[in-house]
Parts: sequence; structure tokens; C-alpha cells
Amino acid sequence: KLQELLTGSEIAEEDIERLWDAQHEDGAKKLADIVTELKGFYVKTAQIISTRQDLFPKQYTDALSGFTDNLDPMPASLAKAVIKAELLNRDEAFSDVFTEFDEEPLGAASVAQVHRAVLTEKYGGREVAVKIQRPSIESKL
Repeated sequence: KLQELLTGSEIAEEDIERLWDAQHEDGAKKLADIVTELKGFYVKTAQIISTRQDLFPKQYTDALSGFTDNLDPMPASLAKAVIKAELLNRDEAFSDVFTEFDEEPLGAASVAQVHRAVLTEKYGGREVAVKIQRPSIESKL
């Protein structure tokens, strides 16, 4: 409309649509890049947006659809460090609680990941799933 007022010429509907498409493509790419950098809560938000084609332009839902797949897991060493800091008693070693701990997670998501483990007899000796929250995720939520 502004160009129409300034130049006195009318802009075709397809030209307007092309301009909007270009703006949405650019915005969607920038948003996906930011989500990739920030991770955590932002990935969860991107996952929700990607499923709402009824609310968001297709360019955004398409650009964010990749965040619904299995995400890069934390290294096993970091997962174990989180467990040691948040789960174990001060005087316990990792081996005091777990006889087995799979290095490869069963699944990794935006906020946490899950590992298969076996508890020591002291803790029941059962096979368990250990869900580990990504470090510093609370501050991003």
C-alpha cells in the first residue's frame, strides 16, 4: 500500500505474495538458527510451532520441523557428571549405585535424555531407566 501511495502504481497480488514468502523464508531460517544455538526450551517451542500449520506460515513450520527428530545426546561423561552431582550421596561413587550404565542413550530430547542402567544390589539390583535433565536447562525454561 505504501508503494502504491508513493508511486501511484498498483502492486500485483502475486508480487505481494512473493515478497511475503521471501520475508517468511528469511525469518524462518533466522529463527531455526537461533533455536539451534539456544537449545533446551527453545527447541521444545520450535517443536510445538512445527506442528501448528494452522497458526504459522508454512516456511516456519517447515524450517522448524527438523527439531522434532531425536536430538544430539549429551556425552555420556556429562550425563554421569550430572547424576553424580544431583543424585548420588556425597560419599558414593558411581559404581556404588550402578553396576551397568549404557553410554548410548535410549533417547535424547530437548530437555533431557534417558539411559538404561542396572542398580547395585544395595539399591535393589533392578534394571532402570535413568532420565537426565540437560545441565542449565532450568534457567532457559
